[in-house]
Amino acid sequence: MYRVQLLAEYTQDQLTPLNEEKFEFVDQQTEAIMVRSQEVENKWLTKDLLAIARAGVGVNTIDIEACSENGTIVMNTPGQNANAVKELVLASLFLTARPIFEAAKMVEKLKGDDILTQAEEKRAEYIGNELQGKTIGLLGIGDIGTLVAEACHELGMNVLGYARNDPEHEMIIFSSLEKILKESNYIVVLLPLTKDTEKMIGAKELLQMKQDVFLLNFARREIVDSQAIVKAIEQNRLSGYITDFPEALLQGQSKILQLPHIGGTTEEALSESGKRAAESLRQFLLQGTVRDSINFPNVRLPFRADYRMTVFFEKSKRIRQEIWHQLDKREIEAAEYISEGKGAFVYLIVDFDHSDFEELSGIEEELNALSEVKRVRILKRAHKDLSSR
Repeated sequence: MYRVQLLAEYTQDQLTPLNEEKFEFVDQQTEAIMVRSQEVENKWLTKDLLAIARAGVGVNTIDIEACSENGTIVMNTPGQNANAVKELVLASLFLTARPIFEAAKMVEKLKGDDILTQAEEKRAEYIGNELQGKTIGLLGIGDIGTLVAEACHELGMNVLGYARNDPEHEMIIFSSLEKILKESNYIVVLLPLTKDTEKMIGAKELLQMKQDVFLLNFARREIVDSQAIVKAIEQNRLSGYITDFPEALLQGQSKILQLPHIGGTTEEALSESGKRAAESLRQFLLQGTVRDSINFPNVRLPFRADYRMTVFFEKSKRIRQEIWHQLDKREIEAAEYISEGKGAFVYLIVDFDHSDFEELSGIEEELNALSEVKRVRILKRAHKDLSSR
């Protein structure tokens, strides 16, 4: 039985993939953790911890390097909240174009029976702009960026895109960062946080933008230099800044709107990401299948044999040779196998028919003694009597 710890709220429906006797939910000493945006402390990375499933995309609250060294897989759910974030981006764009809340507050303060006449007399103070015909620059064209691009195109906007791999898309004109900064009326940051993107938008980049530009950050706080934002606002070089990553430095600025990290917070997105995280966790724990992992390569092999061995190890020809040597000296034949690499690591799945469980356990023990090997697991197919490990 696998013990699973929930660090966030999940409904019973979202946890359906784990609703069987092979799983139990506990508060400590777990083989698996399910999390949303909470921090996963390194002290929880014990040798028992096989997997961390993140319902969402960002994994900046998880020490990926430490997880890899521990042989712990980290999975997320890309694309499950893409529509939710897209809709919040669009809502934010409309708020920059039309003074909706300001106009509504004005109406609430009016007195008398004929407030329509009074409101119409003041409406000249609340003239907005149209998005149609404006240029929007999207920094990052992943699942979210693609949806935003398509929606903005339908609104009649000119869509410029900046991406590391310059994918093809008929609605997007892929451009250099410099061109996007100079020509865009709206700039939306949707890039993942990496060493290359940290403080990607700073004082130098802000100086290249149009003076009436609106900047929206729905990626990560660290990608935009907040000090530079405040200075640009104070010098009237930025029409407005909307961020989903609030901080004290940005409070008290009338041209800055801070949201409480609600990009993916809709009933639909929370539900779908929770289900996807639970299903990915189930497949990994029971079958060794990997999908949507940050530190393991995606690997899938139908589990048709009696037993399965999975090995996660540092890329090394010596380790590959040692694995097959251990099998050969025990005269154990592999029915099927598959391996893929990601970064500095390799993940191998080997299936066996009619093998002796104790002999496979002996291989597990010998391989685990090698420093390059981070995790070895012996699994059994559901119809076998022995317990999975």
